[in-house]
Amino acid sequence: MQPFPVNPDSVKEPLTLLDDEGASWVLHRKRLDLRVVRRLVKDATTPVVWGDMGGTSPRLTTETERPMLWDRIKDGYKGPGGTSPTGRYLAHEFRAEPGRRMLYVEDHC
Repeated sequence: MQPFPVNPDSVKEPLTLLDDEGASWVLHRKRLDLRVVRRLVKDATTPVVWGDMGGTSPRLTTETERPMLWDRIKDGYKGPGGTSPTGRYLAHEFRAEPGRRMLYVEDHC
């Protein structure tokens, strides 16, 4: 997956992510509500991309990582619905045709 020069939350113009299979994903919504994040993490059909290094270095999460993602995100989420305004995680939704969704989680360690 292509790295970003800045994290998706900092971008003002449309942002496109090209995945390893050549699909183009367009940033659809920034700073998702924590309830939406939970729903997308638990939906096995929705790919989850983890943005290391403050969200600039994306990688697709593995099936073995997925069950632990919600526990990792929920207590340190700094977006809407989160309990920690100084948390380390933010999540965004990307979309691709036809009607595909992807969850992108920025990790600000």
